[in-house]
Amino acid sequence: MTPPIKPEVDRPIYIDNTPPWLRREDLKDICSTFDEIEKGGSPGGTVNFEEAITLSGYGKFNYLLLLAILPAAWACIFDSSSMPYALPSAECDLNLSLFDKGLLNSMPFAGMVVTSFIWGFLTDTYGRKDILAWGYLMTFILSFSSSFAHTSWLLILFKFLGGIVISGPFAALMSYLAEVHGEKERTRIYMWLGVFFSLGNISMPCLAWLILPQNINVSIFDSSFHLTSWRVFLIVCSIPELTAFIALSWFPESPRFLLSKGRDDEALDVLRHIYHLNTGNDPKTFPVTSIKDEDFVKNNGKTLRECLNNGWEQMKPLFKAPHIYKLLLIGSIQFCGTIGSSTIRLWMPQLFAMIETYESTHSKDTSKPSLCDILQQTSGHNNTYQNNNSYNQRIIVDSTCTPVILNSTVYLNSMVIALTGVIGYTLAGSLINCAGTKKLMVFCFLTAGSCCGTLYWAEDSSGILGISSIFVALSSVGGAAVNNVIVDNFPTLLRAMAISTTMMLGRVGAVTGNVLFPVLFNLSCLGPFIMIGIACIVCSILVLFVPSKTSELKKSIKLNGK
Repeated sequence: MTPPIKPEVDRPIYIDNTPPWLRREDLKDICSTFDEIEKGGSPGGTVNFEEAITLSGYGKFNYLLLLAILPAAWACIFDSSSMPYALPSAECDLNLSLFDKGLLNSMPFAGMVVTSFIWGFLTDTYGRKDILAWGYLMTFILSFSSSFAHTSWLLILFKFLGGIVISGPFAALMSYLAEVHGEKERTRIYMWLGVFFSLGNISMPCLAWLILPQNINVSIFDSSFHLTSWRVFLIVCSIPELTAFIALSWFPESPRFLLSKGRDDEALDVLRHIYHLNTGNDPKTFPVTSIKDEDFVKNNGKTLRECLNNGWEQMKPLFKAPHIYKLLLIGSIQFCGTIGSSTIRLWMPQLFAMIETYESTHSKDTSKPSLCDILQQTSGHNNTYQNNNSYNQRIIVDSTCTPVILNSTVYLNSMVIALTGVIGYTLAGSLINCAGTKKLMVFCFLTAGSCCGTLYWAEDSSGILGISSIFVALSSVGGAAVNNVIVDNFPTLLRAMAISTTMMLGRVGAVTGNVLFPVLFNLSCLGPFIMIGIACIVCSILVLFVPSKTSELKKSIKLNGK
């Protein structure tokens, strides 16, 4: 008979099947841990910001933000690119000359150049949300007011001020999107932003097609002011700015900005709010209690002078050897490339309207004039001018203004060019990986310059459309590749500043090209096309001098003695 097993005296007795390796002290720790979670904390709840924003999840908050940035992206496009479509209709109302049209095309970019660096500082000082919301509201007020301008100089002033203001919310939007998304989602959100920009470029000629050909003439203010189709078009183009203001006003401040100002509790509240929207869980269960003190984030308590000194110290290496050489070289490529792409893109609606006007008035003419013959005969059909020798001012002799022909062809052509540019940007990534950045840029700019030269021999709108579309696509791919060159040639700490500087030079190129276009056209029709063609060819030559990534790596290895 087997004797009964005696219980071991030293063996502890556990209830509820508790494993023997778990001690009573461990039970106390687990209980206290659950208590901490119920209070809104977590075990080891101190993390860095990147981990905190990742733990907030991806869901309803991000989807709502995606809807909000759609009108924000369209507002940026409409503010800078709506005037080229309105100019043919506004020509007679405001007695616009070619030079006036060039100024109106360039003023938004001129405003962006003036304040390109100031807005970055203001965004870091006063926050992303305030600059976003109030910036879009101010842009709406200026855009809406521009539709009631009764003189060309007043319209030019409104577009310049609009360019100054829109640069702020655009810079704040780029920062805000990066700071409310985790590292994995940032690429996705910027891809969507690019898609929205592309849709804005395509939708604008669609709106112009729907509104501008309409015979709208509403008398207001006791018949002292007439609301015409081009004014209605500018009003409609201002709606996305108002929509962006309303939509973005509902979103919280960037948690990273709050951390930079030492407002850690507010930053955690924002993260809990994002977490609640994305997961549906109670904000108190957000598994972060505090965020590590990161030196690159904290700058609270600094004076204006200290911030400016710190900014200059960060920028200073960019303007010293060896970076200054590469900055000037890549900046020159951006400048010349934008002269070509922006000038053609912004002047094409006007040129197509002039071509359609010529073809409608010379329908029985069997000859095939060149593009320059068409433009020269159409550009002077509205008014005849003579010079005042005393003041060298233009006096209108024949004040009769004949409006240009605006039919569906004008806007369909503009849509085709916009769509071609979108396709060019879409293909840029894969083409760069296949052919290499430098080879692709040389090919694109050289071929684009050749296309611009062949426009002289184009004899109808179809040929002009085909050549212009190829030019826009190639210049778009070449322009997109400039950012790849910057990434390869500048270290991480200087990369953002290098991109900002080259973008500013690109906007200067847009202003230069659009102002010089009418000046050179009055001297000779070939003048502006020669300017654009030479700018593209110069780009292709300058690209050859850009250091490649391989050569930079070899140089670094040699300097390190490896």
